[in-house]
Amino acid sequence: MYKVYHRNYKSIEELYDDLSDAVLNISLENNKIIIHYNSDTLEIESCQWGYHTYLNGKREAGEWEDQDIYFYALEFVHEQQKGLTELEMNDTSIVHIINEGITYSDEFDRKHFISYEDCAMNGPTASCVAERDITKWYFKFYSSSVSIKFMFRSLFVFKKSNSLLVGGKRKRFEALRQAIIDSGYTSYDLS
Repeated sequence: MYKVYHRNYKSIEELYDDLSDAVLNISLENNKIIIHYNSDTLEIESCQWGYHTYLNGKREAGEWEDQDIYFYALEFVHEQQKGLTELEMNDTSIVHIINEGITYSDEFDRKHFISYEDCAMNGPTASCVAERDITKWYFKFYSSSVSIKFMFRSLFVFKKSNSLLVGGKRKRFEALRQAIIDSGYTSYDLS
């Protein structure tokens, strides 16, 4: 599930590097790790004996050791995400489509992969990986833990963009539909 760490971090930057592999909405500002989720904010700063934490601006009691702070931060995110069933992204975050699935970039420019095989196991049929609705301009992929919904907005994406899908909203929508078909999978039409 998670990497197990048996080491001492030499700096808060090392802890940040490890956490940023597993946590979205994380930043390092003024020697503090800041994790945002909905209306909650967890801040982590180093101290003489380990780390202090602040939840929504209020300091929590005690100090954390290196290995414990890593798992505490992951548990914070896990608890926050328990009710999360869908993640909404802009379609222009798609950076690569191959026969096995889609790679997209999050707001921190980290890459994530959606496996068509994984989606098909969660879909209504053995080949259906997503649902689509051209009247509401989205594709929602049946990922195992959280559905990934790509929203198509009325902007024009030029070829210089990082997005694989270029052109107007309709052209990008149809290009994704065709890429799924070309990969041997289908999407369920809700429109």
